[in-house]
Amino acid sequence: MGLMGFIRAHTTPEQRRFVKFLVVGASGVPVNLGVVFLVTQVVPAAALAGVRDRVAEAVGIATLTPAGVRDALAYGTGIVVSIFTNFVLNNYWTWGDRTANGGAGGVLGRLGKFYLVSMVAAAVQLVTSTVLSALLRGNEFFSYPLAGEYRVYHAVAPAVGILIGLAINFAINNLWTFRRQRSTAPARTADVPRPPSPDEIN
Repeated sequence: MGLMGFIRAHTTPEQRRFVKFLVVGASGVPVNLGVVFLVTQVVPAAALAGVRDRVAEAVGIATLTPAGVRDALAYGTGIVVSIFTNFVLNNYWTWGDRTANGGAGGVLGRLGKFYLVSMVAAAVQLVTSTVLSALLRGNEFFSYPLAGEYRVYHAVAPAVGILIGLAINFAINNLWTFRRQRSTAPARTADVPRPPSPDEIN
């Protein structure tokens, strides 16, 4: 028995689906962090000083810093890009058995649901990442620069947010986005024997 045969013999289809989902989610991590890295390198915090003033006034957070605005922009962009790559992989691999031949509705419908679910998970992820960044930014270890303005907390904070968003994504997408559609064809009924006619009796 090969490795795949061993795995199939000792796991259920839903357990294997969850493993696939984790693999897809793991593939989204370098996508997400890669985008965060690019934004922190391309957009200097000082360039957002004016934006920081307007945002701080709008939301009433006087302690908001330009670095905080830049970090939120970086995390948000990373989330948007990784959502799309995750959908493509989940649609054709994780839930491929349900989506084949339109078994889970149209692809555009699934895409819309996936983005809606991901928006909820992403909101949790973004809040977690931003708040955790604010807590870690003053710490000497977590504020250590890795490359330019990219610091340790830039990797730690979104990684924690990703894990929380991952759990929310699987649960709701499995139960709603990629739910197998019920057949609309009328159910077949068992043939009911008819009583014999008088001619048949005679």
